[in-house]
Amino acid sequence: MEPEVLIEEWSPVTEIQAVVEKSEKNYYFYLWINPQSDSPQMRSCWICNRVKAPKTVKEAFAVEGEAPCMPAEFVDHDPAGMELDPESLSIEWMEEGDAAALLSGEKIIAMIPCFSGMNGFYGYSAFAKGTGPFAWEMKQAYAKLENDVKKSREFWSFFDDEDFWGKVQSFHIAALNKLFGKEEKYYAIDGGHFPPKALVQGRKGNTLYGITLGVSMIPMPKVEMVYQDEYRDFRRMELGFACNEKYETLLKPFFSTMSSLASYPWAELTFFGHGHTIPFRNIKGLDYLLFLNDRLLKNTDSPSYDDFMGEKVNLLWLVPITKEDREFIVKKGIDEYLKDKDTSKIYILG
Repeated sequence: MEPEVLIEEWSPVTEIQAVVEKSEKNYYFYLWINPQSDSPQMRSCWICNRVKAPKTVKEAFAVEGEAPCMPAEFVDHDPAGMELDPESLSIEWMEEGDAAALLSGEKIIAMIPCFSGMNGFYGYSAFAKGTGPFAWEMKQAYAKLENDVKKSREFWSFFDDEDFWGKVQSFHIAALNKLFGKEEKYYAIDGGHFPPKALVQGRKGNTLYGITLGVSMIPMPKVEMVYQDEYRDFRRMELGFACNEKYETLLKPFFSTMSSLASYPWAELTFFGHGHTIPFRNIKGLDYLLFLNDRLLKNTDSPSYDDFMGEKVNLLWLVPITKEDREFIVKKGIDEYLKDKDTSKIYILG
């Protein structure tokens, strides 16, 4: 029989489609990344077999084009097969929008985390045993996964409030007003799509500022893979640019760049952090933008954010640098690059 799609659901914040399929022999959970593009990617996780489990992985792949059944040694359900109740199934998206859990009632039965596809790991299944070739056992990880789902539910419920954006705006405007007073200009940079995002222009003395507002509502993907236990301190970011007023003509091209970068982590499933660089072509001789985390600099004259949803807000300054600067950072690291510099002013162009 042709596989039957039981659930089809899109991530709230990125081009990822979750699909649960029932085939003649098994159930699978899929995340399709950019499925409508020319180069879609698929993450798959076996849920359970509907038929007698094959003895070996080779037997599991006996029929070309079919989603393979889990071999018997890795099956933790009736070896003759089992069934799911389609009416009980639901999907819970993680806070970053790039990973999801499949629930049957209130029980997690499958999970595709952000690191799926690495080192032979595809996802967790409640019906897998050990480190199977198509899913790993969930028992040891269940408590953490259950906590992640709980936090995700609480997170997404924030957006059920009709005035959530008004509250976020007030949160950010309060911090920016303490820095430079009343904003001079306010730009929407979300293109009318969820989540809303904006960019605020302000002035303090002879320094001009452009700082995003609301980008930090949604945590960036993949931060957990680098910062591990501390990832919640680094996954929310806003972007900032500061320059002497004599460079005011640079604001427009910089704001355009910032608008694009504000959606980049979720479009490309990556994150921006302290010491990262990207190519830049708008200032002759300065070929890259360097991201500097204001929380990791000393004595800056910057916005002071309260925690948002209990987590730090990281303001990443965009600093134009030369090709040689970038090569030095790649070779010796950001700490060595900043070692003898006045970090209280390094983020201000001019």
